[in-house]
Amino acid sequence: MISRYTDHAANERTFLAWVRTALAMVAIGCMLAKFNIFLRLISSEHHEAMPTLPGSSAWIGVLTICAGLMLLPASWWRFRKVKEALSAEEPREITLNGLEGLFCLFLSLLVAAILLSLLGVLPS
Repeated sequence: MISRYTDHAANERTFLAWVRTALAMVAIGCMLAKFNIFLRLISSEHHEAMPTLPGSSAWIGVLTICAGLMLLPASWWRFRKVKEALSAEEPREITLNGLEGLFCLFLSLLVAAILLSLLGVLPS
């Protein structure tokens, strides 16, 4: 039997949850980028009735894909640090030295960019 099996299993489930979140962010980013292409195609087909929408979802989609891609190595790094700390006899620190804060800041800026694009403040 593995010592502290339930702790290791919880660490692995947390890692897999972060991987699912990262993949969902990449999928949403792809959808946002493709949606912009779809809107441009529809507007080229129907010149008279299409209102012009402010902002562009393409660059927001690319930023969302980048955020998902950044989350994958960060989650793996966190998984490894927690695994080592669980296996060690003495207590260890498992923080990622500010990586969590930087990622939260990036996500906050991404959400602000989405909001500003929807309000038409940012150019398309």
